Amino acid sequence: MKRNEFKAFQAAIGGKTRKDRKMKISYHDLNRGFEPDGFCLSLWDVTMPNWIPKNLRADMVDALRGFDEDMALEIADNLIDCWTGLGLRVTGIDHVDELLGRLYMRILSYAHRNGIKLVYDK
Repeated sequence: MKRNEFKAFQAAIGGKTRKDRKMKISYHDLNRGFEPDGFCLSLWDVTMPNWIPKNLRADMVDALRGFDEDMALEIADNLIDCWTGLGLRVTGIDHVDELLGRLYMRILSYAHRNGIKLVYDK
């Protein structure tokens, strides 16, 4: 940053140095503004096995918030494939794959701990 740009920057932040400023953290509850896709939820109503615990179900529903219809359907379909034993898929989109990976692990761990056999084709 050039000297005159730095001076303009300092003027914009009120002349305070970085040390003197404190970061504000604010909470904006967007849950009501971003409902999970209804079609995906209806698919899960039909396909989700009873052995999946309520807290995991709630986390999966929350995971759909903020995604458009196409991506929400991709996520929902991939999770269905996981609990039905069809396989595990990734999208190539890092943050979506991280979300899927966490949910896959929880589904598979719960199934394993409770003696539920998920058979995947080789």
